[in-house]
Amino acid sequence: MRIQPSFELNPSQRNDPAQVDKVARQLEGQFAQMLVKSMRDASFGDSLFPGENTMFREMYDQKIAESMTRGKGLGLSAVISRQLSGAAAEGPALDGRINATEASRAYQLNAPAAEAPAMPLEDADQAVRMLQQMAAGTSPRLLQPMEQTLDLIAGRDSSSMHQALGSSDPYAAQSLAAPAPVVAEDQWAATSTNRGTGPSAIDTLASSSAVARLGSHTPEGFVAGIWAHAQTAAKELGVDARALVAQAALETGWGKRQITHGDGRTSHNLFGIKATGWSGDRATVGTHEYVNGARRNETASFRSYSSPAESFADYVRLLKSNPRYQKALEAGTDVRGFARGLQQAGYATDPSYANKIASIAGGPTIERAVAAIGDAGAQLGRTFASTAQAALGIARR
Repeated sequence: MRIQPSFELNPSQRNDPAQVDKVARQLEGQFAQMLVKSMRDASFGDSLFPGENTMFREMYDQKIAESMTRGKGLGLSAVISRQLSGAAAEGPALDGRINATEASRAYQLNAPAAEAPAMPLEDADQAVRMLQQMAAGTSPRLLQPMEQTLDLIAGRDSSSMHQALGSSDPYAAQSLAAPAPVVAEDQWAATSTNRGTGPSAIDTLASSSAVARLGSHTPEGFVAGIWAHAQTAAKELGVDARALVAQAALETGWGKRQITHGDGRTSHNLFGIKATGWSGDRATVGTHEYVNGARRNETASFRSYSSPAESFADYVRLLKSNPRYQKALEAGTDVRGFARGLQQAGYATDPSYANKIASIAGGPTIERAVAAIGDAGAQLGRTFASTAQAALGIARR
């Protein structure tokens, strides 16, 4: 893929909003192209163009990248424009290209008080840290184009998104089909006084990229899909994220036996929480309990959520608000102690519940998924670093 070697913004042009916007759009476009290429390299197979049809695949990916920056785009161009324009008003006049520090500062999304690291970036780990700093508290709406791009590349999306690629703002067209999330109902959303305890944008994107590579219907893909939420919940509870993932895997059969409604909709109930005292939506299904060591089938109602994030948030509330789980939380990052505390508190009637959680948590499936997420995060870091360097012409010669 051909990358524009540099974007120059002379001092006289930095007061020209049109020129600043043009440079910001170009830079966002370069990032989108590299991001799509990175996603394609990390994706699991090639569902649209199998075999050797690389030319058509590259043309298709180019179309996706162009669509990502139409309309509101990724949200980067507006941020870059503000940073570039603000630098002209606040700083001394420059007689050359934008320097490395300004270039990296232009990418800061929600960490304006943090010092922008100098570029070029020497390694992927440093790039990942920079991306995580940039995206701390970023609204999930910023991730919509990137997450939908992953769905397109992995072949998981319907034809509606393919049809919208040629529109002036495909993501705006898509959003008409589903209402925007109500931020006020997001228990982990960032506010003016709280940076938010939910997963960062970069962590979420790395997890999504790992799912695309591993396959959404594999045990590893299930782990990757909920890992970012598990980390957030584990931090709130003071426990090991692997314990929460293991419990969700046990309750749902690695996502293959999730509780569903009569019409087939998933309840997103990852922890088998029953609907006792629950005023929200619920799903009634057949289940089993152990009475005096004997397994018995029964029908029960379970809580239903709008998303996995809501399921994790409710799980956190349940454990923190109910005194009987205090002993489990006191076990901290001791997975076996935490699981034993849940069982002793009556969370489940299966006499082997704690041992099963501990076994899954220490097994290879979670390790493989976490490693894939780490690789995806490193790839995102390299993509960001190489794109910024090439686009701004500040890479070492």
